[in-house]
Amino acid sequence: MARSVSVRRGARVVVLGAGFAGASLLRHLPPDLRRPGETLLIDRREEYTFVPLIHEVAVGRVHPETVSSPIAPLCAGACDFLHSEVLGIDLAQKTLETPEGPVGYEYLIVSPGSVAAEPGPRLQDYFQPFWSLDDALRLRAALGNAWRRATSPGPPPPKGILTVAIVGGGATGVEVAAEVAALFDYLKKRSHRRPSERPRVVLLEATDRMMDWLDPYFDRVARKTLSDLGVEIRLNAPVETASPEGVLAGEDWLKAATRVWTAGIEASSLMRSLPGEHDATGRSHVDQYLSLPDHPEVYVLGDAAVYTDPRLGPMPPTASIAVQQGPWVARDIKRRLRGAKSKRGRPPFRLVDRGYVVSLGPESAVADAVGLKLRGPAAQALYRSVLLYYMKSRRDRILTGADWAMERTLGRLGFGSDQPSAISR
Repeated sequence: MARSVSVRRGARVVVLGAGFAGASLLRHLPPDLRRPGETLLIDRREEYTFVPLIHEVAVGRVHPETVSSPIAPLCAGACDFLHSEVLGIDLAQKTLETPEGPVGYEYLIVSPGSVAAEPGPRLQDYFQPFWSLDDALRLRAALGNAWRRATSPGPPPPKGILTVAIVGGGATGVEVAAEVAALFDYLKKRSHRRPSERPRVVLLEATDRMMDWLDPYFDRVARKTLSDLGVEIRLNAPVETASPEGVLAGEDWLKAATRVWTAGIEASSLMRSLPGEHDATGRSHVDQYLSLPDHPEVYVLGDAAVYTDPRLGPMPPTASIAVQQGPWVARDIKRRLRGAKSKRGRPPFRLVDRGYVVSLGPESAVADAVGLKLRGPAAQALYRSVLLYYMKSRRDRILTGADWAMERTLGRLGFGSDQPSAISR
């Protein structure tokens, strides 16, 4: 366990956030900083959620405990951990404001992650977001309840009980749509009763392409695979009106009992209080050293930052970028502590473009890995390998692998009283 910390003293290095960037930085700190008193981790959560897998939690393929792990062990023997929320940052005094008192720093790493972009005021009461483990569990409960109502004897439920409307054709929306469609196919094969209506999964995207920040190859493969799974894809279909019964997409009214909002993410509200340029989602623009331009002691990483690559331009907020930034900052701090000042002694951050992979259900995916384009089972194998690599501990990898291995024999967790759970813990 991480020892208690004197918050008024602070530490030489303070890391705000235990996500991909923060955790990878802690694992690569130089020996002089890898000890309590020198480095302090602050996070408002006690447990970390492996967000890339929550769409599999939502359909019962992965146990909720698999994607949750305690944060404190990250600091065992290497740093202090303060479970608290940062209310503000005083750059002039080099202190953080917390409910427990001020925390001082010499170097500050700001990586608080992101939050789901909310629908507009006219829509937010009619959609459930999809960005956290709680969101995934709410969706799982809604899908299970809809299926039970549609297959129960008695008066038929309202039309649209088995229609799922997913707003947002980014990677999250595509992955959720594929998993829900595969879930319905799974339930149809195992149900003793025929549902009162045909299950439908409708993916609504306001633009003319899904995942438009990726190579068009992703859109082409996703369209074909989703269509084969039975997903209805509606492009150029912005959603401006909704009700408890459904949504208005473009000019068509769609009755849908389950409505999911996956249209984008935003930076933490803390980021908007920092000086400098921000993008539309609140992320801070950083320089070639991943620092605030006028505050070289403050690094901003992961979903909180806009890093502009000299070759590729502004980069999106992805885990593959965050896990490169953390180790680089650890090395940069080591160089600065040794007195490096020149560009030769302190080279700027350079991103290695490792590509991207998107899951398209239990059996398929689409990937562009270091210039190699893959689809189908081969891409799904790569997808699973990448996720296991990004996980924080051996325990997480073992549990995830066990969930995947036992899914076919033990069924889906939370779907059908006559079906055993995927894993009992």
